[in-house]
Amino acid sequence: MFLYEYYFGQTNLQTLMRIIGGPLLIFFGIDFFQRNDKFAVAYGGFMFVYGIYYLLKPLFWITFRFDSFKTTNFNIDIFEDRLVIIDPTAKSEIAFDSLNKVLNRKFYYALEVNKHNKIYLPTSILQQEQIDILKQKSIKKNTR
Repeated sequence: MFLYEYYFGQTNLQTLMRIIGGPLLIFFGIDFFQRNDKFAVAYGGFMFVYGIYYLLKPLFWITFRFDSFKTTNFNIDIFEDRLVIIDPTAKSEIAFDSLNKVLNRKFYYALEVNKHNKIYLPTSILQQEQIDILKQKSIKKNTR
């Protein structure tokens, strides 16, 4: 889910830059590095290194923030007006009105609490009634 959201869960421009940005920087870095100008060589080296970083950034995120990608066992109940999440230690209720967006992705739903916090629900763990409610909420939330 993370890689799909990283590459395709943003605007078209961000998606394009995340897919071709790294290879483009590497290409231009090599081109600049082969010139005779000291400035171009230094800038080309920087572009090459940053292009490799930009290309491998999702793998760095997964490797160094591995705790963020652990699966949590929980039960979920979806009602017309709210979402109830129950795990072994707590129970949380989230009203659909408090969500910014409900995004219907290819194989999951992304519930945007605010700009920096999202809840991801794979459709494989949801029942058909829950999927229907989320589909209805995604249409209403995103057409406002």
